[in-house]
Amino acid sequence: MKKWLPLWVYPMLVVMAIGTVWLRLHVVRTTYEITQLDRMIRNLHQEREREELKLAGLRSPRRLESIARGKFQLEKPRQDQVIYLK
Repeated sequence: MKKWLPLWVYPMLVVMAIGTVWLRLHVVRTTYEITQLDRMIRNLHQEREREELKLAGLRSPRRLESIARGKFQLEKPRQDQVIYLK
C-alpha cells in the first residue's frame, strides 16, 4: 500500500529548496565581500606604511641639512651667533 503525501507538502519542499539556494548564495556573496574588504584593508595598511616611511625620509635631519646648505646657502651658526635663553 502506497502512502501519498498531501498536496501542500510539494509547494513547501519547493519553497524550502529555493530558500536554501538563496541562503547559500547570500552566504557566498557575503563571504566574497568580506574577502574583498579584508584585501582592501591590507592594501591600505601597506600604503600607509609606505607613506610613513616616505614621510620619515622627508623629515630626515641629513636631508633637511643638505637642503638648508644647498638651496638656502645656510651654514651651522658660529659660537658668537648662538643666543641662550634663560
